[in-house]
Amino acid sequence: MMIKIYLAPAVKPRFALLVDESRELVSQVYPIQVHTFPSELRQIKSSDMMALHTKQTQLLANNNYWLWPIDESTNHFPLNTQQHVKN
Repeated sequence: MMIKIYLAPAVKPRFALLVDESRELVSQVYPIQVHTFPSELRQIKSSDMMALHTKQTQLLANNNYWLWPIDESTNHFPLNTQQHVKN
C-alpha cells in the first residue's frame, strides 16, 4: 500500500493532503491535529496551501481518484475504505 501525505509546512496551522495511490483515494485538505505520522506514510513537502489544492484537483479531475473524508485525529482513511477497489 502506497500512502503519501503532502504537507505545507510553511503554512500555520500546518495543512496536509492524504493520498492512497493503491486505492486511488484522496482526502480533503485538512489542518493537521496530530503531528506524529504512521510509519507507512511517505511525507512529501509542498510549497503552500495552493499546491495542496492543486494536487487534489489534479488527482480528482485527471486521474479519477475518489474523494474520501479521513480521520483527522489519526491521519488515516477510515477502515471501510479497505474494501475500495480502483476504477
